[in-house]
Amino acid sequence: MSVPGTRRLCRVGLAAVLVTALCVLTLLDSPPRLPDPPADPPPTPGGEPPGTRSIVAYSWARRLALDYRPSKECDGNGTYGTTLNTFKLAGAKWLETIPGQLFLYSAHLDLRVAGYPSLRVIGVKRGPLPTSGLFCTVWYQEEDRGRAVSVEALVSTIWLDEWGETLDSYAGVLVGCQLSPDAAIEPSRVYVGLEPCHTNASHSLAISPRNEGVERRRQFTLCIKGLDFDEDISSRLVAFVELHRILGAELFYFYVFDVHVNVLKVLRLYEQSNVIRWYNLTLPGDLPNEKLARRQLLGEDIWIKRRLELIPYNHCFYDNLHRSEFVVPIDIDEAIVPVTRRNWYELLLDERIKLGRSFKDFASYAVRNVYFFPELQTRNRTDPVVFDDDDSSSFLGDFDYLNTARTAAVSPEGDSVKSFVSTRRALTVHNHYALTTLNPSTRRAHHFDPDDALKHHHRACDDKHLDCELLMEDITVDESALRYSGELRARMRVFLTDLKAFD
Repeated sequence: MSVPGTRRLCRVGLAAVLVTALCVLTLLDSPPRLPDPPADPPPTPGGEPPGTRSIVAYSWARRLALDYRPSKECDGNGTYGTTLNTFKLAGAKWLETIPGQLFLYSAHLDLRVAGYPSLRVIGVKRGPLPTSGLFCTVWYQEEDRGRAVSVEALVSTIWLDEWGETLDSYAGVLVGCQLSPDAAIEPSRVYVGLEPCHTNASHSLAISPRNEGVERRRQFTLCIKGLDFDEDISSRLVAFVELHRILGAELFYFYVFDVHVNVLKVLRLYEQSNVIRWYNLTLPGDLPNEKLARRQLLGEDIWIKRRLELIPYNHCFYDNLHRSEFVVPIDIDEAIVPVTRRNWYELLLDERIKLGRSFKDFASYAVRNVYFFPELQTRNRTDPVVFDDDDSSSFLGDFDYLNTARTAAVSPEGDSVKSFVSTRRALTVHNHYALTTLNPSTRRAHHFDPDDALKHHHRACDDKHLDCELLMEDITVDESALRYSGELRARMRVFLTDLKAFD
């Protein structure tokens, strides 16, 4: 045979091997194979937020195949160590693994893609990470012995490049650690650092348990970023929780920097009945954690503040990955209120019917914003909600969640929205919507029609960030929240009675 013929035969054989390998990798991915979607059309109602884009570079199966990193067994397996410290997020410091550069917060098992189990480690980096690569060391506890494996880490920043450079500052990261698909047990601990096969298991993160089979899968879990108030906002907090329980929230994740003692009492009482889970929150690295210095930093450096706010939001998301259908990142001065439906379940059910099969093409479902400025309530006085119990009324304070005067203008899509984020389809979370998606062909956000739902924003107007004069020119009366007043009052009376007896 001639040399050119031999070369042709080799090329044909190599092509056959590559095709076979790609087919095998595709078959490993049990979710349906979706074709590469076309380029995004211009923004339309219900489409992507303005200025954002879908990450649709290639098919899901191909991305998974390219990202796959095989693990290797570590030497010295057979002992698990005797100095392990249980990692309790509620009171733990950040786990620093690269001095001054990488700080780990929490670790979570992600089994959403059959054949591709992963650990998702949430952390913060400072400046660029070393170019030599990072490694995950993962420990499995097997009866009275232990086993460790090492795998190359896949790191992505929890931020979008178009929002500003993060190279020389603190920014959140999501670290992916690929697990073996044939592992018989779930991993127990993980470490991410410069060296493979880290040997000190006590300097690692405990992986958050899934608790699958113990708890039913909830519909809605709320995620509330770090509370930092000297004022006694306990009345507002109770109203916030009870209103959102009426709307459909079943569990609340609160993150706490520093709050009034009465607020802590409210959190602890709700915690006893498994309504709230709350976590002490600190800043990583050399960032200040003394109260006044921390407040000054976060007040002056708005970009560090915004980037670090995404850490609790993503912890809340991943801690509920296998427990809730949706997480809702929201502030305590906001409420997502259906216009015609009674609660969120009915609202989402309507949207599923309206969108049909395309409902699952989105990772989050955004609700547009309107402002209920307190200045408007005095200018456009409507009949107040009257409480016949003097003690309750004094505790309730202004009770602004039932205000009725708001701006007629609805904020544009993508501007100040809040979303129901799907735990099945999002990869990382922003405070407004899904930041990135698990499947590259999934779009980030679908917007509700303002005639179906609005996010009520109860805050004072800030001339630095809003055109207050223009916004308050056109005012309308919106009584959609008043239909909850009777049930809300009854719920709060029950809670106040329990609070008085709570030590």
